[in-house]
This record gives sequence, C-alpha cells and structure tokens, in this order.
Amino acid sequence: MTKNIGFDHSHNNKLKIENNAFTDFIQYLFDSDFKLGKIEAGLTYEKLNKYDLFIIGVPNLGPDLDSDEIDDLVKYVENGGSLLVINDGGGDHENKNNLSDLTKNFGIIFNSDRLFDNKNFSKDNSHPIIKDFRSHFITRDITQIIHSNGCTVVIDKSIEDDNIDVNSLAFSSENTSWHRYFNGEEWQDKSEQHLPIIGATHYSSGKVIVIGNLSIFSSLNKSYGIRAADNFKLVTNMISWLLNKASSKEEQALKPILTTVSIDQDLFYWIKEMINKGKWKNLDEVINFALKITKIRLKEAEKDDKNE
Repeated sequence: MTKNIGFDHSHNNKLKIENNAFTDFIQYLFDSDFKLGKIEAGLTYEKLNKYDLFIIGVPNLGPDLDSDEIDDLVKYVENGGSLLVINDGGGDHENKNNLSDLTKNFGIIFNSDRLFDNKNFSKDNSHPIIKDFRSHFITRDITQIIHSNGCTVVIDKSIEDDNIDVNSLAFSSENTSWHRYFNGEEWQDKSEQHLPIIGATHYSSGKVIVIGNLSIFSSLNKSYGIRAADNFKLVTNMISWLLNKASSKEEQALKPILTTVSIDQDLFYWIKEMINKGKWKNLDEVINFALKITKIRLKEAEKDDKNE
C-alpha cells in the first residue's frame, strides 16, 4: 500500500522537497516508494487528510500558522494523521515562527535557545553529541546523534489522559551541556543539563514527533548532517514510527509494518537494477518474498528435525 507524505510549502519553510540541501532525505523517501506532495496555499483539513504523514519543516520569517490552520492540524492528528514538526536553533523567536502554538496542543513546546556542550561535540561546542536516549521504537539501535545548532524542547505531561501520551526521547549530557536562551529581552547563557531535544506524542488516533534541529535532515556536511553518527538511522526510525499505525489487533494483522534495515551495498544496487528492469515491482516485494521463502524453509527444517 502506497504511503503519502506531504510537506508544508505555505509558510516560507526551510525544508522543501526541491531544496538541494536535503537531497539525501528526499531521495530516501523516494527510494522507499513513498508518494510525496506539498501544500502551497494554506493548510486545511481537506488538504491534510490526503496524507498519511505531514511534515512542517521550519517556517521562517512568516507567515505564521493561523488559528484555523492549527485547529485543522490538531483535527488531522486526532483522526489518525501523523505529524513531524521541525524547528531549529533559537526556536520560535529566532526563526520568526509560531510552531509552539501548534505543538503545545501535543504537550511539547520549543525553547527559544541553542544547545551547546563543552566536552561532547562534533566540530565545535555548538554541535553537541547526544548519547542519552529513552528506550523507544524511534531510538532503537541509536548510539549517538549530532544535534547541530539546534534548540531544546519542554515536555508538558499535564495534558496526558487516556488518549494522550507524551514523552521526551533524547537528552543533552548530564554534566557538560548548557544553553543560550532568549529571556524575552536578551540572550543569556545558562549551565543546564539533561535537556530534552525530541518529543513524541500519541494523540488520540494519531502521532506527532517534535524536534528542534533541521541539520539532522541536511546533506551539506558529513560531520553533523544526515550522514553523521546515527542521524540517518534516527530519521528513518522517526518516519517508520509515524507511519506505523494500527488501532486494533485485527488491524495489526492486516497493515504492513514499515521498518528500516541495512542492506549490503552490492546487493542493494543489484536489486535496484532488477527492479528497474521490471523483474520486481519494488524493494518491499523482494524483502517480503525473501522472508516468505525463509519462513517456509525453516518450517520444513523443523519438520525434518521432528521426524529424525
């Protein structure tokens, strides 16, 4: 089943499908057989409802999300949509957006700050290495990521009820991290540790991820972009989690599970060539066929063992 992913192009967004700075990220989505689209003239529930996942990538210098757009985004998530909201260093204040007016509905707020670490960093202390993670589908197999020139977030657990669950997933170091924040009048430096940088929310039937770092999706620098540390793995885990949704065991049995696996490069480019020649429809078909054959052979081996 084809999954549709939409991008916000209505609010002077930094992350756009055509932006060459994010080539690797967009290519990953295409290679995964997702269908990509964009909304350019304002967000409405009718437009959003066409997508399984909608991505808002750092609105910059306006226009802000208006109250109707925020209401429709919340309705979209409540009715089963998934939302990835990305801000960047300085949060709402520096990027001149109002993303926290949206994300507060899901128990997460962007701080108007920049995170630093004087010991654990890549390139310089504005590129902290994050090593502290909560156990979660999104953080599985993650050892460290680079949070380059990013902001932190606040998690508001008070909104939780039977239908809402919000958690922080990754944190700055407990000993050497600090941040520069805007207090409403000026920027101040404060030694503060174990600050959340990623939040994830189950909201009624939908899901939301909030992250204050755009560079993690960027192809421009190998020391802190999508190819640095485990950044790519984190990005693919986030997309998989947002697109895996089932409201019952019956639905779990029918819906495919989206996951990310490492494939030997020679095998990957060989199978892509076979797909291009029409030997297979897509990579999903190849992997599912391989798993079916493996399952059959293992069952046959178990029968042989019992008969011996």
